[in-house]
Amino acid sequence: ASPPPSAGASPGQPSFTPDPDRIPRTRADALRLARAVAFLPRDWGDGFVAQDPAESDPDTWAVLDETCRWTREPLPGDVLAAVSRYSELPLGEGRGAVRVTAVVTVHTTVASADDRLSTTLEEVMRCPEQEIRPGERITDLNSLGRPAGTSQDYADDSVFEAGTYVLQSGGTTLTHPYQWTVDRLGPVTIAVSVRGADDEGVPAPLTVATRGTAGMRARVVDLLESEN
Repeated sequence: ASPPPSAGASPGQPSFTPDPDRIPRTRADALRLARAVAFLPRDWGDGFVAQDPAESDPDTWAVLDETCRWTREPLPGDVLAAVSRYSELPLGEGRGAVRVTAVVTVHTTVASADDRLSTTLEEVMRCPEQEIRPGERITDLNSLGRPAGTSQDYADDSVFEAGTYVLQSGGTTLTHPYQWTVDRLGPVTIAVSVRGADDEGVPAPLTVATRGTAGMRARVVDLLESEN
């Protein structure tokens, strides 16, 4: 799959200028921002509902451990808030669901947020196969880094990943396309993962991911952009 196209810009051009007075400095302010930005089920479109749980513990964030398994750990010192929201589009009996995760992380500094994207790129090289939870894996992962002004002009930095979602249940193995996009705007990172389905009439993972990232980017800009 190809990442979303964009119009291009001059190398290193920032996507927007955040107002220093609007950037969260406390955990409470950061959590309010993250929850205002992260998509709810209704934001994804008709038919989407909340998964159980619908939202992560706000005192934790997702970490890929040394054995390539995703776990949740306490927030590090350079992260003020991290919110993950889980939604799905049920496809009917025996057809599974399109599952989406919206993640908003507010860092203490731009450098910290930038490091997070660098780590994301490194994780795919370290773990091309990752375990989400027992019975659920992502395989054949590939990633592409897209700094501002190279192939996109909508974020300060961006990482796109694609692979295959593998679900093993009751002796049956199902595979579906998987996409993950992370964008950085100042000290805020937004991310969307989509575990799709190949059924006719089901929205493509890229379509769903683009709706989520574009919508959440617009919210970050609206909340943080300088008026000058």
